[in-house]
Amino acid sequence: MTVQTTPDGSAKPTGPVRPNRADESDEANVPTEDRDAAESGASAPAGSAAPKTESPAPAAVEPAAADTTETTSGSGRRLPNWLANGGTVAVLTWLVATPVAIVIPRLIDRDPFSAGASTIPLAGAFILIIGVFVLAMRRSGDAVAGLAAGLGAAWTVLMLRSALNGTPFGFAGLVGDMGRMSASATRYTTTIASSDTLVQGLPSEYPPFYAWLVGRASVVLDEPAWRLLADAEVLFSSLAVLAAFVLWRRLVGPWIALAIAALTLVTWSDPRKAFEVLTLAIFVPWALEVFARPARRRMHWLPAGILGGFIVITYQAWMVYGAIGLITLIVVAWRTEPDRWAYLRRLGLIVLVSFVVASWYIVPFGWDSLTKGGQSISDLYVSGSLNSGLFPFLDFNPLGLLNLVGLIGLVWLWRSVWWARPLLLLIISAYGYRILSMIRYVLTQHTGFLHYTARLYGVLLTIAGVLVLAHLVPIVLRRLRLTPPRLAGAGLLAVVLAWTATGFTTTWMPESGSKYAIMAHSEPLPGGGYPVYAPDEDLRTGFPITEVERAVEGVLGPKAQPVTLAIDDRVFSYLPWPGFVDNDRTAGSTLSRWDDRFAEVQKLAATRDPAAFAARAADVGGFGPIQVFVLGEQPDGWVWRGNRFSPEQFSSQYWTVIDNLPQDVVVAVRR
Repeated sequence: MTVQTTPDGSAKPTGPVRPNRADESDEANVPTEDRDAAESGASAPAGSAAPKTESPAPAAVEPAAADTTETTSGSGRRLPNWLANGGTVAVLTWLVATPVAIVIPRLIDRDPFSAGASTIPLAGAFILIIGVFVLAMRRSGDAVAGLAAGLGAAWTVLMLRSALNGTPFGFAGLVGDMGRMSASATRYTTTIASSDTLVQGLPSEYPPFYAWLVGRASVVLDEPAWRLLADAEVLFSSLAVLAAFVLWRRLVGPWIALAIAALTLVTWSDPRKAFEVLTLAIFVPWALEVFARPARRRMHWLPAGILGGFIVITYQAWMVYGAIGLITLIVVAWRTEPDRWAYLRRLGLIVLVSFVVASWYIVPFGWDSLTKGGQSISDLYVSGSLNSGLFPFLDFNPLGLLNLVGLIGLVWLWRSVWWARPLLLLIISAYGYRILSMIRYVLTQHTGFLHYTARLYGVLLTIAGVLVLAHLVPIVLRRLRLTPPRLAGAGLLAVVLAWTATGFTTTWMPESGSKYAIMAHSEPLPGGGYPVYAPDEDLRTGFPITEVERAVEGVLGPKAQPVTLAIDDRVFSYLPWPGFVDNDRTAGSTLSRWDDRFAEVQKLAATRDPAAFAARAADVGGFGPIQVFVLGEQPDGWVWRGNRFSPEQFSSQYWTVIDNLPQDVVVAVRR
């Protein structure tokens, strides 16, 4: 096979190419007209109309050739194509532009609550979009799309850092889930093994990698873990855009991949849960690569397995919601694969690699679940959005219309394009999980976190809408014999990117009233006071964490890590102390047996004799000791979650009590 370089910088085979065996039957199932349309829609530059072509189906061109051929640069040098392709350009651009995006908000130092604060990220977005548009007028190939994707991912950093300018906290501060995430990250400053957020000696039930990464970075950088959460949220949100482009570029054209990456972000993004956003951006193209039959060569089983393992240890719920669809895809592929055993071997290798990558998480939790059992209560939490987002394709807005186009298109193209069936099966799977979980909720009060499925099928419908339009518009234009203006596609994409940037900025800037951004500035600092741009009202009440730490260290010595029962979870967000039990029942892991531990605390509070109280506290119901009590002082006693303790229980023979702390906090430390 010989290769020549096309004007847009991509490699084009000029000799005969032997198709992959795994792609032969797929090519046979696609009508010629649809294959031509898919090829033109997937690889045509955004600034030009898709020409009618007699080229072979995309499956007949081996993308692997791009890794071994060379591209001629403007200076006459020959560069390896892997270095000049859009994916590499996107990554390199992101690496260069991201540090600049981090520094700009600090240099400008604009109050994020001030009028016009959103102008900084919006101006940056419009400058980048105009620049890429002008560049696309001259050269609209893969590298330019990669440049746009890298700059777009870096812009996400600029926007989120602008929202958090002046506060060390991440979105939502240390409230709720983010308080627990901070506590988990702080816990991983003391261990590298999978660990429960609070309870010492138990493995994590929640995917641990994100918190583990923050905790270990805290050790390396010698910076408190809670201060690194904001940076982790910003970087993971940015990586979601980058990863979506890089992975989708393997399956479709670079400009379509860019549109998918941008619209995925605006469909659902939550910097608080940036690890969920990143894994969702990876999961959909990964699932198509692994379980479907893409027109181009499938991803090698080793990186596919590594990505699968990464999803498991970071946020595996998307796999659970899509499980029905994935299993169906395996069955369908088995029936149509020309080499069935090769397909199964590949799947087996991917599963094996994923298991190895995730084993440090799933093996300890699985073993303890089998041998020790537990109480599954986390999904007893009932969200206010439990029944929201059921039919996003019926929303009367641009995104809702795009979702509707995607749904209709998937049904219409079920048999004619390779991506329609797997996407529709994943949507059906997510809806199936939601319906089954609704029935289970009625019967058991367990939600199964069913409302999270809306995030998955919402993104799937958006992706489908982009792919359907990219596939059908060239066909319609050809049949109508219409030739759009040369820059129509680039102009449309520029509008989409501008709309995405505006919507994302409006959603997450404090100036626009973003709840979670405001909370990041309303969280009190551990040493007292508030962030520099804290609002004038609705500030969160402080907690004397520094005084509590000093009181305990005054008795137990520095670096002590006592098992603690604390009235405020911020104790665990700031200090790497193990806890006896969570304050929030639905925050407790299955293995921690929250209900049993709470019952033992009730028995302990009811034990009035000081000696008996001290003996019971040394081993509370077989769950281990409580060495430090951090309680709230009230006129009728010292309180933790409605359980009242009395000063008489804490005899000076066994305890040192410090009751002169701010905020009516009392600390009792076992001698």
